[in-house]
Formats: sequence, structure tokens, C-alpha cells
Amino acid sequence: MMRKIIIMSLLALSSVSLNSCNKWLDLQPQDGITNDEFWKTKEDVHAGLIGIYSSLNGGGVERSLFLWGELRADLVGLTSYASDDNRYVKNYNILSTNMLSDWSAIYSAINDCNLLIDKAPLAKASDPTFTDAAYNDAIGEALAIRSFLYFYLVRTFRDIPLKLKGIAKDTDIVPTTQSSAEEVLKQIEADLIKAQGMVPEYLVESVDYNATNAGRVTRPAVTAMLADVYLWLEQYDKVEVETAKILNTNRYRLNGVATVSIFDGGTAETIFEISHKGSQVNPMFDLVLADKKPFMANVDLLNSEIFPSNADVDADLSDSRGEGSLYLPAGSIVKYGLETPNYFNFQIYRISDIMLMRAEALAELGRGAEALQLINELRTKRKAIAASDALVDENDTESIVFYVFDERARELTFEGKRWFDLLRLAKKDSYSNLNVLVDLVTKTADSNVQQSAISKVRDTDSHYLPILETELFKDQSLKQNPFYLK
Repeated sequence: MMRKIIIMSLLALSSVSLNSCNKWLDLQPQDGITNDEFWKTKEDVHAGLIGIYSSLNGGGVERSLFLWGELRADLVGLTSYASDDNRYVKNYNILSTNMLSDWSAIYSAINDCNLLIDKAPLAKASDPTFTDAAYNDAIGEALAIRSFLYFYLVRTFRDIPLKLKGIAKDTDIVPTTQSSAEEVLKQIEADLIKAQGMVPEYLVESVDYNATNAGRVTRPAVTAMLADVYLWLEQYDKVEVETAKILNTNRYRLNGVATVSIFDGGTAETIFEISHKGSQVNPMFDLVLADKKPFMANVDLLNSEIFPSNADVDADLSDSRGEGSLYLPAGSIVKYGLETPNYFNFQIYRISDIMLMRAEALAELGRGAEALQLINELRTKRKAIAASDALVDENDTESIVFYVFDERARELTFEGKRWFDLLRLAKKDSYSNLNVLVDLVTKTADSNVQQSAISKVRDTDSHYLPILETELFKDQSLKQNPFYLK
């Protein structure tokens, strides 16, 4: 009876943020159910695994993924209800007090992963019914989710604390100096390779969309994460290998035209998503849909540069991803539903993302014809119009790469990927495309601060957020990004 109460308590509390903790990195749980007395059976480990997923869909993680990937970019604009912090970001005037740098929800979820990885061996040793397959699956899922979260952190902050041990009580807390981006990425790669061999190909036998397969980490999800990491590292041969593993399964397929059904968890496009099915929450509603929403689609830019008018050819044609479909003329972003509660699912990886990763890698590997074939397949399905087409030579690597990035803007709009795409393009080949970010701030910063913003963005340290001031106070071993010490 007591064990049942403990398990139910864990499930009930697992989605509660650990933000109230004043300890280092806000990593200490606020309850006592994660100690060694709990981790005795496979059911305990399963409860801990469900707790990890609950920490993802509580809202804080998704908000961070969305804001870190969109606010510094160009496709999301501000309304009159946006905060001063939001406006400072758009004007490239980010301070160490800006709450955009709040990483607490991410580190809280990482700690959930660490606790399972640390404690699952106790259950394996004491429960003879805990099979190797079930054990490997749980560890693999936790490793993959931790890696995914660290991948967002390292692209957002660069040098970060790399915590690989769970914290369950005060005595577990030890200061941890920051690891370099190279060290973090090396750990991510190693953990994903390990997880790839531990998690199953799928959890439920199904040829179509299945909520369990999409909402839990499976081998294709890990492979997608690994391909994404290799793309960031400019290791294009490895991107080609990993994306082939997913595309060759024929398990995922394009839905055709883009509709909100893709995002409410109803199509075979989804490889991995943060699921809200059965919950009474829409974490994105207050951000992009409510009457006093702070964020909206940057309609003018989207309609002029991303989804240009096709009126000169055929006024009746429009890209299925553009205005009126996934965002409205007044700016509401309906990609995340129209109301609350609304059971949309936050897409992490879809088959179209994998196609575009592969197209980029193929172009960089000198296989331009294959890259263009993938782009054209996606554009045909989405009913992309001639006005956004690019007539490029299959041997012109640079033009194809820029075409891929344009298509990523159309396909992955508002999904927390735009800033990282632009930064990846800018830093490629030792920042050979820095002007990509210069052009960005000229479009997003207010005219009276544009020259200042341009000067700042030319400093590559500025491409990463500051460590939040409150974190620096809590842990003296943390070092601020040098850009924010000037």
C-alpha cells in the first residue's frame, strides 16, 4: 500500500517545476520520494520515466524551446503586451537579468533524467522481473531526453554546467564549473550513440501514427537527434548516414498539405513530439493565442520574404503553410491550436525536418541533384508556389544550401528552430556567413538602435545568451559569457 502511495505521489508531483528551490541550478526536488528506498522495482523506474515526460509537457520546457528558438529570429514578432525583456531581445540589448536566460525548467527536467539513470540499477539488482530490455529502454530514453535538452542549452548558452548525476537532497549539491561547448557536444554524441542501441525501433506495432510511438523516445527519435547534432557540427557525411536510417524505414511519410492536424498528433509525419493528449493544458496559448498574447507572427515579413504573393501567376494558389493556415492575417499563430484546453502536441522532429537535414548535408557533400530532389518532393506535397521557388544549379552548393534554409523557414515556422538555423548558417565554415545575422538584426531591431545592434552581432560571443544573474549569485563557480561583461 505504501509503495502504491509513493508511486502515485511521484506521478502527481513529477510535472511540478522545481523553480522554487534556491539551491544551485534549482535542481533539488521538493519531495522525498526519489531516494533509494523508492527505486526498488521496475514499476518504480517506469514511474520515474513517466515523471521525465511529465517534466517536458508541464509548459516550462516548451516555452523555453519556443522562445530560445524564435525570439531572437525574425518570424515571430511582438505585440503591445510583450514585456520589456522581450523588446530588449529584439533590439539586441540582452542583459544578464533578462528572463529569457532562465534555464531552470530545462535543468529540472535534466535532473529527472539523471535520477533515473543513477537509480535504475538499484531496481534492476533487486527486482528479478525487471528484464534487460525494459531496463535498457528506460535508460536509453532518459539518456536521449537529457541529450536533447543539453543540445538546446549548448546552442543557447555555449559553455554550460554539464550535470550527469542526479540531485535528490541537499548533500548531493556540489558546484560544477562550466564545460566548453565542445565537451558538452562530445558527451551528447556519446550518449545518443549509446541510447540508439538501447531503445526499441518502436513501442507499439503500427503502420500509422501512434501516440505512444510519437510521444516516447524510439530509435528513430534518437537518430533524428544525432543527425541534428552532426549538422550543427558540420559533419555532413554522418548526417547523411543517420538520416538515411530514418528515411529508409518507410515508417514516416508526408501528410501532404500542411494543416493543424500535423500538430495535434494525428499524422504519420511525427517522429517525436511532446504530447498533451488527455491533459487540460495548452502551454502555448498565453504566448501566441490569448487576447493579451505577447507574441505574434511577423506577418509582413512572412508574406513578403517567406511566403511571397503568387498573384502575378495565379492569385488562387498559396503555400499550405502560409497565411490563413498556420498563422492568421492578424498575426495569431494557430499552429498551436485555437483554444485552451487544446490538445496540440509540440513537434520536436517530423519527417520533413529529416528530409531537409539530409538535403543540406547532400548539398554540402556535392550531391546537389539529390538535395534538390528532396526539396522538390517536400514543396510539391505542401503546394509551395512558384514565387518561392529557386532556380539553382545542382552544382551550386551555396545556392542550394540557402534554398534549404529558406525551405526550413517555411516548413518549420514557429517550431523553435529558426534562430538555431540562422546561427548554424552564419557560423558555418568559421563564420563565413556572418552577414546572415547582420541582415537579421536590421530587420528586427528598431531603427534608432540598428547600428548598435549590428555592431553587437558582429561579436560572436553575443550569439549566446548570458548566464542569468541570479544563477551567478547562487554559484560563484559559474563564469559569465564575456560579451556581457563589457
